[in-house]
Amino acid sequence: MSAAIASPLPARVLCAWSLLAALAGCHGKPPAPAADGAAQARLDVDGEIQWRGAWPCADCDGIDAQLVLRRAGDRNSYSLTETYRVSGQGERFVETGSWQREGTLVRLRGDGASTRVYALLADGRLEARDAHGAPLQDTDPAPMLPVSATETR
Repeated sequence: MSAAIASPLPARVLCAWSLLAALAGCHGKPPAPAADGAAQARLDVDGEIQWRGAWPCADCDGIDAQLVLRRAGDRNSYSLTETYRVSGQGERFVETGSWQREGTLVRLRGDGASTRVYALLADGRLEARDAHGAPLQDTDPAPMLPVSATETR
């Protein structure tokens, strides 16, 4: 009787190890979901949308970011405030410029000629991308979370 009980156990263990090996063999991230109509529509309405995020920093305690996109007619502007936390204090940098939407991508063009690209995810988060819209390979910053949205009429 003990042989009958012991025989299923190795099969379960083998199945579990096979599943773990298959999952360990998966490299890279799954593709980001396309932004749904509601998230896209928010960028097409006059008003303001705000996101916040935080991510690690190599030479500081972390970076807090706040991105505000504004739309007024055919004028799209933004402000990005990044606060580098150093020894309990923060060093703040503010970047301003214009933005445009290209499908699920949002391109920021700073007044000082900087360029940043974000993907608008289906749940409204913004994920940093490279200049071509591909996921970043060198770093893995956390997506920025939507905080507020106001419409002007």
